[in-house]
Amino acid sequence: MKRRNLWLISLLLLIGMTVLASCSEDTGGSESSAEEGEADTAEDSGNAEGSGESRELAFSHLFPNNHVMETDVVQVFVDEVQEATNGEVQVESYPGAQLAAPDGQYEAATTGVADMGFSVHSYNPGQFPLTSVMELPFMEETGTEGSQVLWDLYEEFPELQDEYSDVVPLWLSTSEAGQIFTVGEQVKSVEDLEGMRIRSPSPEVNAWLEEMGATPVSMSMNEVYEALERGVVDGTVGPIHTLLDYSLQEVIDYVTVGDFYMTTFFGVMNQESYDSLSEEQRQAVDEIRGEHMSQVAGEAIDARSEEAVQAAEEAGAEFYELSEEELQEWKEKMQPTIDAWIQDKEDSGLPGQDVYDKAVELSSK
Repeated sequence: MKRRNLWLISLLLLIGMTVLASCSEDTGGSESSAEEGEADTAEDSGNAEGSGESRELAFSHLFPNNHVMETDVVQVFVDEVQEATNGEVQVESYPGAQLAAPDGQYEAATTGVADMGFSVHSYNPGQFPLTSVMELPFMEETGTEGSQVLWDLYEEFPELQDEYSDVVPLWLSTSEAGQIFTVGEQVKSVEDLEGMRIRSPSPEVNAWLEEMGATPVSMSMNEVYEALERGVVDGTVGPIHTLLDYSLQEVIDYVTVGDFYMTTFFGVMNQESYDSLSEEQRQAVDEIRGEHMSQVAGEAIDARSEEAVQAAEEAGAEFYELSEEELQEWKEKMQPTIDAWIQDKEDSGLPGQDVYDKAVELSSK
């Protein structure tokens, strides 16, 4: 009897252990399935917000860290990219030519020394032949308008796009119109320029200064203050905002307003850096770059120009705006410069005439 009871107890224990093992396996499977489901949900959520891959990109440019191009253009781009990519793409600005010289910013972007570069086209003479149309006389008055014209030209002419074939353009923009700043002698007529030594920013400006009997002197803008102060030059050609950015209001006496030319700027991105972004990140950058950033740059420079006019007037500079009748004489003297620009581009197999005509058509002047 005892042996039978022992056998029955053993059987019950065996059945109980089997049931417990089965429950344990079911519970473990349920937990595993739940964990997998949570992982899938997290992955789906991550895909909805972005690629999940963070990137840090270096943005190199020549402007000082307190310059409007850094504070109101580059930093706007930095913030908008970060926001549009949910913080996945972080852009670090390196102002003041830390990573490359002023004339080496484009090359820095093409070679990957920096992921992005920002500078002035005329620092690389001959490299952007059609873009330089905006440096010809009397194209536009404001940076906002000039930047729109330049970007529209870029979108219309494949030959102009070819000038940036090795990078991804972030923006193309212009300054407000350039004027003549002089010390000692006021310029009101073409004849007043004869014999004067005038700092010039580009070959296009060199051409019409020589046409009027002036001697163009090439130097970087950061050398102009001392050159004016010491009498090395009698004046300079430059956009109004440079009066304030380079403290020229302290050393000039006169400003002749005639909207004689424009400085043009580029912001570009290394192609491989762009391609390395996820599809979602590229789409986010594409929404920001181009026409939008071109307008941001143009508007920023216009706001700075207004501040510069006020600063120059407070410093005692006298402004003289050429009348339409007076401008006719200047336009006649400058026409050979325009004709030579067109002919040079046509001789090189580029649509110089078409680009110039379209620029004039788009101009609000």
